[in-house]
Amino acid sequence: MKRNSYSTAISIDTEVSTIHRFTMVGSDEKSILHQVKNYSGSRFDDAFFQVFRDAVAEFVKDNPSQSVGRISLILPDNAVALDSVNVPTMKNVAATKKALSDALSETYRNIGELKIQSYIAAQNKQYTTFSTLAVQNKILTKLYSIFSENHLVAETTTYAASASVAAVSAIDPKLKNASYLLLDIKDTYSRFVFVVSGRAAGFFHLPFGLEFLNRPRFIQEDMLFDHTMGELTVLNAKEKAKARKLSILAEDHTADYGTAIYGDEHDAAQPAAQDVDIMAVLDSLSEEDAQDPDRDGEPNDDGTSDPFTPTPGTNISTPKYMAKKTPRRLPRFMQRPVPETPEDVARENFRVFAKWALTLIAANDRITALGAPAFVCVNLPQRLSFVLDTINEEKEENGIEFRRLGADSRSPAITSHLELYGGFFPKLIHRGNQV
Repeated sequence: MKRNSYSTAISIDTEVSTIHRFTMVGSDEKSILHQVKNYSGSRFDDAFFQVFRDAVAEFVKDNPSQSVGRISLILPDNAVALDSVNVPTMKNVAATKKALSDALSETYRNIGELKIQSYIAAQNKQYTTFSTLAVQNKILTKLYSIFSENHLVAETTTYAASASVAAVSAIDPKLKNASYLLLDIKDTYSRFVFVVSGRAAGFFHLPFGLEFLNRPRFIQEDMLFDHTMGELTVLNAKEKAKARKLSILAEDHTADYGTAIYGDEHDAAQPAAQDVDIMAVLDSLSEEDAQDPDRDGEPNDDGTSDPFTPTPGTNISTPKYMAKKTPRRLPRFMQRPVPETPEDVARENFRVFAKWALTLIAANDRITALGAPAFVCVNLPQRLSFVLDTINEEKEENGIEFRRLGADSRSPAITSHLELYGGFFPKLIHRGNQV
């Protein structure tokens, strides 16, 4: 086997905490080998890098080689930051780059810790628009060091959204220079990618995928997002603010009452108790909790506090529980008939993806100004293609067509992992999307 005929891609998927290795001999897709290693957590901390080191060592052990192996490294999307920056167009190229550097310094305070890749996305006589890609240097340094320990070198480094676009271009060469919105529906999450002239210009993730489409019953969209901890935090903050407000008012009224009894009857009337700023109360509560998180009893002379000891007749309050989240109730004119068959459920559930696609297109004018999507390219199994026929019945109202990625001749390993397959085609990855 020739060394240059052996392709390898390694990706990190923080959405499901997995490390993937894809290998292929030449262009024989039947020879693709997929290895997966799971890990705990999702952050790039010391524990992760140790797991990654062990995983790479195990990968190399399974496929030993005397020469240095060249691979493609696929970073997770949340490890990179994409942006577009407008600067005045100047006759001197160096001056334009200086303006870009100044603009980036204002955007990224830790610019010295970042590796930034930029290229001109659009230009006229007044402004030059740069598309930028930023990633922390320490992440790359540690990953490259691990590869070096195992006689590997990352010949191409990119991120998942960009590699997915390269895979689409390899599957359908007609899309190599097209502008569209890619919707890659995976098992447990989905990825949107704005594609402008064949390059990735932005991405967005949804925390649900095929398992949502395959559910036997319709699930309302607001039940798909778990904001329990955030809602509980807000509820507790409101309750603390109300309790603190009432306590302050009671103290003020007590002071007024004491003055009325024991003070001079000719004293001027005391001012009425004023309302309390809730945000100020929350800030003060946070500061007090930070300074003394164990405030369970009154402090003694020596600064210590005695543990609380209940006595007969003491009223002990029981904790309150937040009500279980229920679907939002919509007005009747906004309700659609409840689907009954599995096909109707899938059609109705796909409307959630369509709604997000239309929302993203409408809300990202800075990206669409560089190249408006001509259609939405959807990667989903053929057995679910009927959901696109239903949504396209509203093509005129939506203003865009949903097309399925024509990859029926490809193996499920490829269609389920576009980002890994795209790592086999570094020439299809735009230079602006390479780290």
